[in-house]
Amino acid sequence: MRLAIRVLAVICFLAGIALYGVRAADRFLNAPRRPADRAAPGNPVGRPVPVVDLHTDALLWDRPLLERASTGQVDLPRLREGHVILEVFSATNSFPLGANYRRTPPGPDLVGLVAVANHWPSASWDSPLERALAQAAVLHRTADASHGRLRLVTSRDGLPSPGSDADSTAAILSIEGLHGLHDGVAAVDRLFAAGFRIFGLAHMTDNAVAGSAHGWRKGGLTPFGYRVVARIDSLGGIVDLAHASASTITDVLATGATRVMVSHTGVDGTCPGNRNLSDGELRAIAATGGIVGIGFWKGAVCGDDLAAIARAIRHAADVAGADHVALGSDFDGAVRTPVDAAGIQQLVPALRAAGFSASEIAAIMGGNAIRFLERTLPPGD
Repeated sequence: MRLAIRVLAVICFLAGIALYGVRAADRFLNAPRRPADRAAPGNPVGRPVPVVDLHTDALLWDRPLLERASTGQVDLPRLREGHVILEVFSATNSFPLGANYRRTPPGPDLVGLVAVANHWPSASWDSPLERALAQAAVLHRTADASHGRLRLVTSRDGLPSPGSDADSTAAILSIEGLHGLHDGVAAVDRLFAAGFRIFGLAHMTDNAVAGSAHGWRKGGLTPFGYRVVARIDSLGGIVDLAHASASTITDVLATGATRVMVSHTGVDGTCPGNRNLSDGELRAIAATGGIVGIGFWKGAVCGDDLAAIARAIRHAADVAGADHVALGSDFDGAVRTPVDAAGIQQLVPALRAAGFSASEIAAIMGGNAIRFLERTLPPGD
């Protein structure tokens, strides 16, 4: 009995630390640098441009998404204010202590503490797969409680049209790293059944599926990984190469996969680093019909303002073609960004200053992503 009490006390202590850490990170890391700058000035395109954002980690934080929050970067009121017609909600399921862009060593998994602090099911405390499923359940419950203002999309039939500014925001589930697939390839089926349609292969570490750009070995697809990619393809899922090692990108493209994207990244042409895509990788992904979401944080664009984001978009468009470039903010990904979701229209003047036409801006801000998803998502039932 005394041992059980001691174990319970330790768990409660760790949960308290985790809860404090989650709230502190939410307040300080996820705050936009200039939260007052939310009104879009002088939009040269005219009316607000419908936006698609290909990556947010908002599900990781213990915030009600249907209410405007004073912390973080994404909630439904701010998505609506920014005219975001579709947001991709990612499930981060593994993040080791000591993670870094260059070479991440094995270490304690911090998302386990987040799972405790967020009161996710106990099965998720030591299971990355269950953590992803817990976050999917949060999004399902949020959509159900939204009275149609937030719609979970699992097929192309539910997509908004590229030129619309619908009364609701569509949501798609993605997973950031296929860590902890203890059920083997069958775990992909569980994720698909839970509503996941975009599958990131690796996050900050190598795993049993693929090498990470930040991993210890940075290898490519494993034999198991080839089976996983084939299963994703057979179900109608999309492979996300964000955070993937160069070898993993090469291996996936060599399979002939045609539903490939990079949800949030930078480009070597404006911000060199192993996190960001080379010109060759940009061209290869575009050749599959794929799309590349440019991130909003300093590690992606080597700057902390909207002009740095526009420079990265300009380079990606010049190399891969403007039809293959989109937005992948990484909002709520423990990064600082120049604006939050409410201020995303401020990117329009920066893109105009970078030399894009009104039609190109509309495509980059949302049209390209909608057209890509219309081609790659499975048909409705």
